[in-house]
Amino acid sequence: MKLSTNPSRSTWRKIADSRLINALAAPNGMGRYLEALNPMWSLDPNRIPAYITAIHRETSDSVTLELSPNGDWQGFRPGQFCQLYIEINGRLHSRSYSLNCRAGRLAITVKAQADGLVSKHINSKLNVGDIIRLSPPMGDFVLPVQLPDAMLMVAAGSGITPIMAMVEAALKKGYQGGITLLYYNHSEADTIFIKRLQELASANPHFSLLPVFSDGSSELSGHFNQHHLLKTLSFQNTLSAHTAAVSLPECFVCGPESLIQAVSEEYKQFGHAEKFHAERFKPVINVSGNTEVVGKLAFKSSQSEVSSDNRNLLEQAEAAGLQPQAGCRMGICHSCSCLKTEGSVRNMNSGEISHGEEYIRLCISQPLGNVSLAI
Repeated sequence: MKLSTNPSRSTWRKIADSRLINALAAPNGMGRYLEALNPMWSLDPNRIPAYITAIHRETSDSVTLELSPNGDWQGFRPGQFCQLYIEINGRLHSRSYSLNCRAGRLAITVKAQADGLVSKHINSKLNVGDIIRLSPPMGDFVLPVQLPDAMLMVAAGSGITPIMAMVEAALKKGYQGGITLLYYNHSEADTIFIKRLQELASANPHFSLLPVFSDGSSELSGHFNQHHLLKTLSFQNTLSAHTAAVSLPECFVCGPESLIQAVSEEYKQFGHAEKFHAERFKPVINVSGNTEVVGKLAFKSSQSEVSSDNRNLLEQAEAAGLQPQAGCRMGICHSCSCLKTEGSVRNMNSGEISHGEEYIRLCISQPLGNVSLAI
C-alpha cells in the first residue's frame, strides 16, 4: 500500500488520519505506526519520504543524492528548492536545498560547509537505501513559461544547482535561443557538475560555458565586473546573435550576495533591471535607524528569559538552548514561523516593524525592546 494524493490514496489518508483512528492509535497517532510498518508510508504531505537510490561524488566536498520519493511527490519547476528533513543523533534537522535531476531522477546536490552540521552529514554519513524526507517544492526563482530569446546564467560554487536545472530543462525543450553560463569557482577540481556542463556545451550549439577560476587557470579571472558581462555577450557568439549592442539578455543569478549585487548593478546601469532575477543563499540585511537592542527576550512555553542582542530571534533562541524548527534561515520557507505574543520586532529584510501579537519568522526578525515568544 502506498499513500499519495491521487483519489484512492487520498481516501486512504483521510481514513487513516481521521480523529477516531488517531484516538485509537494514541499517543503517537496513526502516522507513526504506518511509518513503523513501512518508512515510505506517510500521512504528512509536507514531509514526503524518499529513498536514496544513488550517491554521486561531484567534488571533494559535494555530493548529489538521487532520490525516489513516494507517490505524494508531484514534481517541481526547475529552479525551485525544498526543505530536506533528516535525523542526526536523535534530533530532526531541516535545511533548504535546490532541486535538480540526475539520470532522469529527482536529485539534490549538497556542498559541505565548514560549519554545516547537516551538509557535512549528508556528504559523509548517508548511504544508498537510506530514507530522507522532503517538503513539496517552493520558490519562484524559475524560468518563465515563455522563454526569452537569450539567457545569461551566473553562478558561483553551489549556486549552480538551480541554474543547472534551468539550463537542462531549457535545452531538453529544444530551446533555440542562446544561453551562456558564467560560473565562478576556485579551480576546475572544485567545480560542481563540470563534466556535465562541458558535455552540454560540446553537444549543444545553443549553450556556452564560460568558467572563471580564481586560481588563474581560466581565460577570465577575478570577481564579476563589466568586462566579464561584455565578454559573455560575444563568447562563441552564443548570445551575440540574439542581443543588440545595447540590449542585455534575461539574467538568472545564484550565489553569494556580493556576486548578486555586482551583476544587479551592471543591469541597472544598462537600464535592464527588469531582466535581472536572483536566488540568494542568505537574507538581505536591509535595516535602517538605530538597531541597538536593549531588552529581555521571554520564551513562554520554556519559561525562560534572556537579555536580547542584535542577532535574529532564531539565533538567540538557539543560543538559549531551545530547538525551534528552522529551514532556509533566510525568510523564504516559513519553517521557523512562531507566535510573538508581546513586543515589537524589525523585519531584517524589509526594515518593517511589527507590534503586538502576530506570527513572525524568527530567522529574519530582530527584537526591539522586550519581546515574548510562544516557544
